[in-house]
Amino acid sequence: MKTPESFNINLDVPKPASILESLDNQLKLARILQPVYDNRPEIKSFVGAMADTRFAAEYAPEAISKNEEYVRQTRAKIDEENSSFGRENLDHIEIGFQLSEIMQAMIVDRMNKHWFKDFQAIMTSDYDDLHVGIDAVMKHKQGSYLGASFDFTVTNKDNKVYKKLENEWDRNVKKGNIQRVKYFEDPDTKKKGSLLVPKFVIGASKNDVEELAQAYLAGDQETLDNHPFKYLMLLQIEEQLQTALDYYETNPDKKLDFARTQYNRLQVLLRGMKNEIHLDEKMQDVDLHEYTKNNVALDMIRRFRIMKDRRPSSDQFKI
Repeated sequence: MKTPESFNINLDVPKPASILESLDNQLKLARILQPVYDNRPEIKSFVGAMADTRFAAEYAPEAISKNEEYVRQTRAKIDEENSSFGRENLDHIEIGFQLSEIMQAMIVDRMNKHWFKDFQAIMTSDYDDLHVGIDAVMKHKQGSYLGASFDFTVTNKDNKVYKKLENEWDRNVKKGNIQRVKYFEDPDTKKKGSLLVPKFVIGASKNDVEELAQAYLAGDQETLDNHPFKYLMLLQIEEQLQTALDYYETNPDKKLDFARTQYNRLQVLLRGMKNEIHLDEKMQDVDLHEYTKNNVALDMIRRFRIMKDRRPSSDQFKI
């Protein structure tokens, strides 16, 4: 319990340097998170994967070389486009990418250190990151494979979150499509191949990144185990999951059956995750309530769910 004295502010104490302002801090954090990067799929190792299936040709050397070339060309195009923004805007873009990359690695590490019972996570390959916009995949440890994929974004701008939600809705959810990760290596069996998983936009703030990074650097296990982003992440998934299920419930089209089944199974897992960490009880905590209420991404995800039935065009949606 904090005493009144513990809230005193000493203006002579310098504010800790941002993780982005210290190369030493970045290097130290990278070393701590190295296992996450080491487990990231290397697409060259997938030659010959799924040999006895109809997907075998997709893992032939020439097909994989083509995907490697796609990664090179896409990254070059991104760099070229970014360079046209000018130095000041480029710095902002690079910081955004860096924040997102750091957040991905930290959350994957937390997932693999028991944030949620019976779940683990792995970052995706460069190809899947760029091609389908999936940064990480989560796996349930018991029984058959069940998972969800995440497209992490670190932003304070709700229009960026909206555009990602809208793109995923139009391209996949309302059509009953499930995103396919091509280069997935099961963290338990080490079997290589593709994976179909629903995609969710997970939004974090710069402050979330800073707090988790500082906790890693300080060895602050209490903060790492109980940071409120753990609860926020489930709330964001829950809202998007329910938006899709509401749509499928009112649309009996047989073409939606597969997606409907996947989302329903995922909802069962999500409820188990919420119960395991007592999320509904935790939300009675004033600090957690305020934290989630002030999150730009969660607010936009909730607004998106409310306006979804009306489906206004992007230019009608004022943000």
